[in-house]
Amino acid sequence: QMWEEAIALGKELAEQYENEMFDYEQLSELLRKQAQFYENIVKVIRPKPDYFAVGYYGQGFPTFIRNKVFIYRGKEYERREDFEARLLTQFPNAEKMKTTSPPGEDIKTSSGQYIQCFTVKPKLDLPSKFHRPVSEQIVSFYRVNEVQRFEYSRPVRKGEKNPDNEFANMWIERTIYVTAYKLPGILRWFEVKSVFMVEISPLENAIETMQLTNDKINNMVQQHLNDPNLPINPLSMLLNGIVDPAVMGGFANYEKAFFTEKYMHEHPEDHDKIEKLKDLIAWQVKISKSGL
Repeated sequence: QMWEEAIALGKELAEQYENEMFDYEQLSELLRKQAQFYENIVKVIRPKPDYFAVGYYGQGFPTFIRNKVFIYRGKEYERREDFEARLLTQFPNAEKMKTTSPPGEDIKTSSGQYIQCFTVKPKLDLPSKFHRPVSEQIVSFYRVNEVQRFEYSRPVRKGEKNPDNEFANMWIERTIYVTAYKLPGILRWFEVKSVFMVEISPLENAIETMQLTNDKINNMVQQHLNDPNLPINPLSMLLNGIVDPAVMGGFANYEKAFFTEKYMHEHPEDHDKIEKLKDLIAWQVKISKSGL
C-alpha cells in the first residue's frame, strides 16, 4: 500500500513511454493505474505499524549488534508483546530487560545476552513540497514512512507533588533516536547512529498534548465528512472523553496550573506559551462542537 512510492516510479516510467519509446498505449494504461493510486491515497485508511527500539547488550551477542541500538518497523497490527516474542525466538538464551533506561557497564561487559525493547514514536518529517496545509490522508503516510527520527518519552516529577493537580510539575524527559537511514528501506530495521535527550516543561507538555488532541479530533471529523459511512463509535468515544473527562479532568487542570496570577508572576517568560495554550483550548471547544 505504499502508493506514493509507486507513483514516483510511475512518473519515471511515464517519461520513458512518452518521450523515449513513444508507447502511448502503455502510457495510457500506466496513467490509469496512477489515477487509482491517487484515489487510494485519499480514500483508503491504511494501518500504521509501530516502531520498536531494540538494544542488544552483553558480550554474548555477535559484534555487529553487540551493545548497539536498532529501530525496527513492526508488521501491520503487531503488538510489542508479539514483536518481543518473535525477537526472543532468535536469541533463546537472552534475558529481557525490564527497564528502558540505558544499561550500565556491568551489563555491557557481561558475558551474557540482554535485550531491551520498547515502543518508540516516529517523528513526522514532511517533504519540503508540502509548504501549506494538506489533507490528513496525504500526511498520514509520512507519519510512519520515510522517517529517520524516533522518540521515547517518560514523565518526570520535579518539586513537591501537588495532589490536586499532577500536571503542574509533570516534566517530560524525551529521548530522540536518529537512524542511519530512513525507514522503511531495504531492511525493516536500521542502526541508531545518534541519541540525544531534551526536557519538556509542564507548560510545553500541555501545549503539545492539546495540539495532538486537536489534530486528532480535526482529522477524524474530516474523515467522517469525506465518508459518512465510517463507524461513528471511535469519534463519539473521543468526543466523550473531551466533553466529560471523568478521570483526568481535561483542560480545566491546565487552567488551574498555568492560568493563575501566581504562575504568571513566577514565570513571566512563559507569557507567549500561555497565550498559545489558551488559543488551543478555544480551538478545541470549536472543533469539538463540529464533531458533535
